[in-house]
Amino acid sequence: MTGSSIVRLRVWIAMASSFVYPLSAGAQAARAKVAAPTDSDAVARAFVAAEDAAAYQRLRQARTQYLRGAAWADLGARCNPGSLRIFPADTTAQARDSVQQLVERMEQQVVLRGVGAKLDTPDARRLLRVIVGWEAGIDRPIWDTERAGPPRVAVATGLTGEVPDPEGPGCLPSPIASDTVLFVIPGFTGMDFPKAPSPRVMAYFGPAGQVRARDEFFARVGRTNPDAALAYIVVAPIVIWRDYAVVGVHRPVERGGVEIGRESRGGAAYLMRRVGSEWRLLAIVRSWGG
Repeated sequence: MTGSSIVRLRVWIAMASSFVYPLSAGAQAARAKVAAPTDSDAVARAFVAAEDAAAYQRLRQARTQYLRGAAWADLGARCNPGSLRIFPADTTAQARDSVQQLVERMEQQVVLRGVGAKLDTPDARRLLRVIVGWEAGIDRPIWDTERAGPPRVAVATGLTGEVPDPEGPGCLPSPIASDTVLFVIPGFTGMDFPKAPSPRVMAYFGPAGQVRARDEFFARVGRTNPDAALAYIVVAPIVIWRDYAVVGVHRPVERGGVEIGRESRGGAAYLMRRVGSEWRLLAIVRSWGG
């Protein structure tokens, strides 16, 4: 028998012995691990989790960068104007655009990661309560900050804040203030209403909420007064991802079911951040109209 034949015989005997003699428990486990097919779902979940963690880290870094150059505008103390975040070092159009792009990247990250997330959660209801109270002029959120210090209340939305009395030292109510503020909230079936005597909040929920609001207004007012204007606030979309959220609001005015001047009362997009159970305002991403 040649040397090569002897080698092949020994290899064959070694292979055969693995079937004749049982493997140790440790060896069996190692063999099973090698032989087991790859769990593609587990691999995919691990990849998604890693991507999610990396995206969250980028979002946190963007927030830190955004707040690093921020300061506060001096709006005075009269008539509770609130605080407005500004960026005093950004004196050129290019620098201002850079800050806006940073905010929009944060907005996009939240929307891309959070779109489709359920809104039937306590966090979402608390967020909705903050936005409704703010838009109605009942109360306002606190600004999200990086440094310790006294909390700063946000500016009023739209024209809901008090205005200085031109004939004296006092304050006058908003020119658009009313006893009832109407909301249309497509993404919810109910909410925690602000407990305030005035103004009163009315809300219509679900995809058909806007139609119901119009129908009831027509039956109550529009039927006898065709020139009556229906003013309401649409809160949509709301997208939550982890402890960040993006909220859009639109404030249309309609007459006869037709919107009067698409930006007559404007709208806004807000970037919010949750601290504990409290939602705070990180940025007014954009606003338009009155």
